[in-house]
Amino acid sequence: MKKEVTEFALYGGKKVFDTFRTTTNMVPPNADIFFKYAKRSFDERQLTNSGSNLRQLENELANFHEVKHCICVSSGFSALMLVVKRLALNNKKEVVIPSLAYRSTADIIEWAGYVPHFCDVDYETRTVTVDTLLKCINENTALIVVPHPMVTLANIDELEAFAKEVHIPLVFDSVEAFGATYKGKKLGGYGLAEIFSMHASKVLNACEGGYITTNDDELAKDLKKMRSFGFCARDKVDILGFNMKLNEFHAAMALSGLHMLEEQLAFNKALFKEYQRLLSSIPGIEVIPYSETEKRNWKTCLVKLTDKWKLSQELTLKLLNAENINARPYYFPLLHKKYITNNDDYSKLFNSEKLSNEYMILPFGYSMKLEDVPLIAETLLSIYNLSEEILKQDIKNEKNS
Repeated sequence: MKKEVTEFALYGGKKVFDTFRTTTNMVPPNADIFFKYAKRSFDERQLTNSGSNLRQLENELANFHEVKHCICVSSGFSALMLVVKRLALNNKKEVVIPSLAYRSTADIIEWAGYVPHFCDVDYETRTVTVDTLLKCINENTALIVVPHPMVTLANIDELEAFAKEVHIPLVFDSVEAFGATYKGKKLGGYGLAEIFSMHASKVLNACEGGYITTNDDELAKDLKKMRSFGFCARDKVDILGFNMKLNEFHAAMALSGLHMLEEQLAFNKALFKEYQRLLSSIPGIEVIPYSETEKRNWKTCLVKLTDKWKLSQELTLKLLNAENINARPYYFPLLHKKYITNNDDYSKLFNSEKLSNEYMILPFGYSMKLEDVPLIAETLLSIYNLSEEILKQDIKNEKNS
């Protein structure tokens, strides 16, 4: 416990941790299992182009998500781009997405040749709702992309009904919700498609990779062609394509990760529960809970800084990061601050602005041990107890800089 401002690393004190405690999973799989799958690729002399590892991975993920089709690609970025290119309505140019979303989402839409149209989210749920969509839908809307936020899910039933009513395709970005259920049913088969990431930081880690799930036979057929140059037969192309294949070694990494999935989720839950227990007594910090009645991946500790917390999110993060507690802001920066793409008044995205400044993510995953959580909780309590002195020190430092 730090009892003086000078004990904080930001002001010259000793760091809480010698090495960074990060916010991402970064879980390495069992090496023996990985090399078993990798050896199969060598033995079959097929390193890419839908070999045994890729086909097995797609089958296992389709079963996992309880859907007809899984199409693995080179990244989550690739997954979203292919879906946008294939599903966006012809002769329309805008794709509606929330401003409070992953920082590259709008990049992907622009790469696909469309214009991002940013919507707000509901303040209480941090999710896109029918009400927030209604302010953005117009005659030029080609597609709606709804990311499930960290920890919770969007109201799928209402969004699907709305998309059907306005005749606009709906896609769910389910990257943060891998393994989750909605009313007892696994995510994967909602909207026209769902996209997932297998980046090294995700629950299912392929080093790099992503995939699309769908129950639409024609969509799946086209996506498989599009990821592989558009080939429909040898030397014959019948659809716009790209090289977005997942190779056999990345598929091997993901297959080996599936073997330890339950073990990883159990650790995530234990880590989250320890955070929840220890942070509950610190004024000004609210841990956002996971559903206890549905399946969840427990991969993130998302906290809200309430009115009782006297420091800004920015200063709080500076203090924590200096201690090698690599906490991060929640979906920062807001996408509409990077892209001014049409005449809409994005100053009206009040909820997104407020949420972006109130929430932060605490260290999680493979870099963490359960015994690290009390040290992080003690640091946060010290920050709260010394808030007045920290503010004075920060003002003094600004004057001297």
